[in-house]
Amino acid sequence: MASRLLTTPVVARRRIASEADEWSIRLAALAALGQYDALTFLVDGPARTRYAHNVVDDLLGDAATRTAFEETRRTGSTVQTQTAIRLADDRIASAAMVAPLVATEEVSGVLIALRAGRSFAAADALTASGISELVALEVAREVLSERDEKHRRQAFAFYELSRLALFGERISDILKDVTTLVTSAFENDVAQIWLLAADDVLELHTAHPHGELHFERMLPSEHDALAEALHQRRVVRIGQGALRSWVPAETRELFVVPLADGARNLGVLVLGRAHQRYEDADEELAGVLGRFIARLISRAAGRDREDERRTQVVVAEPEADREWAEEPQLTPN
Repeated sequence: MASRLLTTPVVARRRIASEADEWSIRLAALAALGQYDALTFLVDGPARTRYAHNVVDDLLGDAATRTAFEETRRTGSTVQTQTAIRLADDRIASAAMVAPLVATEEVSGVLIALRAGRSFAAADALTASGISELVALEVAREVLSERDEKHRRQAFAFYELSRLALFGERISDILKDVTTLVTSAFENDVAQIWLLAADDVLELHTAHPHGELHFERMLPSEHDALAEALHQRRVVRIGQGALRSWVPAETRELFVVPLADGARNLGVLVLGRAHQRYEDADEELAGVLGRFIARLISRAAGRDREDERRTQVVVAEPEADREWAEEPQLTPN
């Protein structure tokens, strides 16, 4: 016995392969702190975040727990209820406490604590409030970290767009790079660039994904969103019910963004998402992208015209030389 006490304690190192593993460790420690048999939390958002300790199924499938959850979301108060939920260790939780996630503006949601074979006391509400603060602060830290990474990715994409505007070569190659950047860096599943031809018809110059689109030329007047974006020069948002056959069928929501160079309309940029909806901030960002890409297209088109003019001049010079070669010598030998 003495030898065991004097030896160096051996601590098994847990393998952390994902964010779920990290939260499993955190929640296990918080459950021990609050003397809970199971613990989980749900964060509001387009994709509701959920991590848990010793929980198998979705707790909101239990009627009593869901009622307590809805009351907490409505009133912001901590609610206790009786329940019968099977835990991951095969015990049955008989009591649940639902508390709001507090302390930050970036995070909203609920914390759900469970106990098996014993109930909660009034003092447990204070403990749950403190634990919910710890969880909310950690979630907020991750949200801000993800937001910073997103902003860095977008800043790098704008840098790449600037580089293309300054050093890009042919406009067709540039536009392919633009759609790649717009989809990868700005969380779009669809990106299309339609440019106005001489006959005022929109022509599809590049698209991601290309797939089997039904149109590669179309009149703006035949599609309200395109006409509105071009004539009113504003970003037009389209929901799933109004989508057209010029975008992939699985697209959930679209932005149609005008591309303009001064008083001249160049075309439209179409952005779409297949899984998530756009937020209000995304609409403003789409407008910035449209103005940026319009300047890029204008510069690239000007470069193409200049290259074409130089080519014509180079081709014309040999013709002039041949004319002089056929003339007799103007001075004697």
